[in-house]
Amino acid sequence: MLVIDTALLEELRDVMDDEFVELVDAFESDTRHRFGLLEQAIAAEDSESLRTTAHSMKGGAMGMGAVGLSRRFRGLELRGRESSFRDIDVELENAKRSFDETLGQLRDWMRRH
Repeated sequence: MLVIDTALLEELRDVMDDEFVELVDAFESDTRHRFGLLEQAIAAEDSESLRTTAHSMKGGAMGMGAVGLSRRFRGLELRGRESSFRDIDVELENAKRSFDETLGQLRDWMRRH
């Protein structure tokens, strides 16, 4: 089970009103784009790009209340900080899976509220 901060989602929805849907769409688009950047950083073994991209993704996930997903990105950020690329593809695939599951949960929450 993924962790989503529903209190934060409610606050965001209340503040943003109709623009909340656009926020979720932008989160999806930006995260998918950044996954491509992570893949490039991993292929090039560019630890700094890995670290900074994962750090940005971690913040974006936290901003959407996606605490569990943010933890996945934190793990990738640490891998960049440590220049550790061994078996990182598994960690990347786990982050992608978590993102898809989180996005599904966000969309389900939006339908119910």
